[in-house]
Amino acid sequence: MRVSVILHSYLRDLLPPEAKGMTTLELPEGARVKDVVAQLRLPGYAIFALNERLEKDRELPLKDGDALRYLRAGAGG
Repeated sequence: MRVSVILHSYLRDLLPPEAKGMTTLELPEGARVKDVVAQLRLPGYAIFALNERLEKDRELPLKDGDALRYLRAGAGG
């Protein structure tokens, strides 16, 4: 199955510059969000949205055509 991934802010540096923070992954059926985190070596504190909805559970199963966005964790002051 294919899942699109968009990385924002400093997380974009985890992909080659020409990718401009976007990639599509081929994953086996039954893959979960945590599998994307492991494959791309994303930090555990990164905030993510699955199909434009903020989520917290990295055990969520993925489906073909899903879109993941990873955002930097905010800081306050």
